[in-house]
Amino acid sequence: MQKNFLICALILILSVFSLAKIRIVTSINIIEDWLTVIGGSNVEIHTLITGLETPHTYSPRPSDTLALNKADAFIGIGLGLESWLEPLIESSRNKNLSIYYLSDNVTLIDEDINNNEHIDTHHHHQNPHIWLSLSNAKQMVVSLSLILSRLDPENKDYYNKNSVAYISQLKKLKEKYQPLFFALKDKRIVSFPASYPYLFSEMGLVEVARGEEIHGQEPSAKKMVSLVNLMKQSNIKILVAEKQFSSLLPKTLAKETNSQLVYLSPLLVDNQNYLELMESNYVNLLAGLSH
Repeated sequence: MQKNFLICALILILSVFSLAKIRIVTSINIIEDWLTVIGGSNVEIHTLITGLETPHTYSPRPSDTLALNKADAFIGIGLGLESWLEPLIESSRNKNLSIYYLSDNVTLIDEDINNNEHIDTHHHHQNPHIWLSLSNAKQMVVSLSLILSRLDPENKDYYNKNSVAYISQLKKLKEKYQPLFFALKDKRIVSFPASYPYLFSEMGLVEVARGEEIHGQEPSAKKMVSLVNLMKQSNIKILVAEKQFSSLLPKTLAKETNSQLVYLSPLLVDNQNYLELMESNYVNLLAGLSH
């Protein structure tokens, strides 16, 4: 009787361990979407930046610190996107937390930034919005599969299978839209936010000028005048704006130049998944550029 009890207890303990989820904290909802696809019910995810927040407007909540305290891993983008992360992790007091960044092994765009128009303060800056390239997304999904396999080796075949199937969907999306962009006669645009160089580059678009030097940093009055003159002289009729930020300055610029505002989003909104987000961005851009 006692032997049977011990066997049952052992089976119960093993079943509890087998049902334990990998607890992961992510910085943005793009990573959460990918983890859900690859990890399925094996992962429990807490995302720091939700809704219409951005990495530049994020303010930590007590629930974020608690989630990090209980997490097995934090997975972010890197490249300075999560500049607020270090003190947040310190306050969580989780010495066993594994930290991963998905910017490794992806193609980066190195930009020449000048933060002060009166002084020559040019420096190189690697744009962190790497997930807005489908090619980069493919590599990031592979990295996530490897991370989950490291945290949960018993299910590595499951994670690999899911990532391979998802990468096939990324490939189909790229094959559907890239030829449509390549066929456009005029590929020139001006973008107000600094979020989209990876998307533009992959689709063969030419970003002639940009309102922001760094994401979230509004242009000066002098820069606005320069943009107005450039767009008028070059007859550029497409201005990209962003749902997550105030559209007052982009609307002013569009009115002054008689150009069309095209709204894109770098993060998931309205219960989108990543594939839906990218397709929505492509459709909006094509509609504007086809006029």
